[in-house]
Amino acid sequence: MESYELTTLKKGLLILDLLRNKHSLTMNQVMDELSLNKTSAYRMLYTLEKMGYVVKYDKYFHLNPKIFNDKRINTYKGIQWISLVTPYHLARDTGETVYIGILDQYELVIKNVIKSPFNEPFFESIDKRTPIHSSAIGKSILAHLSLQQQREILNCLSLDNITENSFIDKELFISHLNIIKMQGYAVDNEETNIGKRCIAAPVYLNEEVIGSIAIHGEVEQIKKNSIRSLAKKVIQFSKQLTDELENLTD
Repeated sequence: MESYELTTLKKGLLILDLLRNKHSLTMNQVMDELSLNKTSAYRMLYTLEKMGYVVKYDKYFHLNPKIFNDKRINTYKGIQWISLVTPYHLARDTGETVYIGILDQYELVIKNVIKSPFNEPFFESIDKRTPIHSSAIGKSILAHLSLQQQREILNCLSLDNITENSFIDKELFISHLNIIKMQGYAVDNEETNIGKRCIAAPVYLNEEVIGSIAIHGEVEQIKKNSIRSLAKKVIQFSKQLTDELENLTD
């Protein structure tokens, strides 16, 4: 039966299968994984991209989420969060776990989690709900909402004392949100879990904040004296994620 196989077609399908498992890869990585020469890899990726099966963002190729839907996760505003490439780049760049969260009324909902070795989503944590006021993701979103939206949420929000570092004074929390908006990022400094630190920046769609992306790790890894430099990276990738969302929804 092997004589009936179309080698080129088989290799193209292997590329699709590889991207399904690895999520996103450069052309060189595809070449290495499938032992392809540069010309063959280029032609097949080019053809798959032109036919709409593969999307290229920056130098990375990934499956077109409009065609290859993952039934394990719901979409939000037409976006399949686990299909986005930018969060994987941030995770690999920093070596830290990356979270994406969105606001659902008065709760924060996690839409993607990427842990080491940063090849696929950590499905066990997706769609979990967490408090808004203690997480960097929630604070980042809240700080960048319109004043009216922010007031509506704060009026219904209970500032529970999750850890000894959590905000429980509403006026102090509002001042904290103003600082977050000015600096462009939020920090969860052991406010949700003792021994853990998180840095988040907002993500936009059509010029409105739609969610937030964050890195999360042990306090020994995300040290206080490295927060500013890491925040710059998170902000950089949050802008890239905003661009990616705009490109996907054009």
